[in-house]
Amino acid sequence: MILELIIVDDSPLWLSLAEKLAKTHPLVRSVLTFEDSYDAWVHIQIAKPQVVMSDIEMPGMNGLSFLEMFADRLPFISSSTKHEFEEVARELGCVDFVSKPFTKSELHNAIDLVYNKIYGKKASA
Repeated sequence: MILELIIVDDSPLWLSLAEKLAKTHPLVRSVLTFEDSYDAWVHIQIAKPQVVMSDIEMPGMNGLSFLEMFADRLPFISSSTKHEFEEVARELGCVDFVSKPFTKSELHNAIDLVYNKIYGKKASA
């Protein structure tokens, strides 16, 4: 029971950091990244990934749009530099919200929460 994670962020810096930190989590099997929200949207429709981590503020389709479309079908971790988006993201169904800049520990805790939501038990890494 290992997770496949999709990360969507229009910032190459944040995308790279999130990918590197997520890959260090023992329960993450693979990480696929997207800078373009429309490419991510197509991939999510076709591949139906287990988990999505999405930035809130992106051009075109933003992270709140992703939550509105997909949160009832798959778990989301939302992220933003603006903490005020957390309440709205949680109302739309994100499992956890990580404020940028986030630490390895904060991202790993969010992944643990998603694992627990999917499999109904605590992660044992």
